[in-house]
Amino acid sequence: MALFEHIIMLRQDLSSSDLEDALKAHEQTLEEMQGSVVYKESWGLRNLAYPIKENKKAFYEFMNIELPQNNIKDLNSKLNLNEKIIRYLSIKVKEFCDTPTTMIKNKD
Repeated sequence: MALFEHIIMLRQDLSSSDLEDALKAHEQTLEEMQGSVVYKESWGLRNLAYPIKENKKAFYEFMNIELPQNNIKDLNSKLNLNEKIIRYLSIKVKEFCDTPTTMIKNKD
């Protein structure tokens, strides 16, 4: 299993129940691809540096995931089709970063 730091940005106009549903659906997609979420945290609604698909803000979700290397392209293609997700980034790492992340530490 390959280790990935995974960030998804969801549309600003999602209600809290829609946001939870989108995250559960994303986790189910990962499980269908023989992956798992090791750690996750919500960075909340944040301003974007520039508008993306007419959104000036986005909900940021950070995850440490384990996923077979050959399934990352399939995951990316599924994320491209999801209208609730406006951007995503998956970075392969040798080991996960310290948790909680700096984004959460700076909030406190």
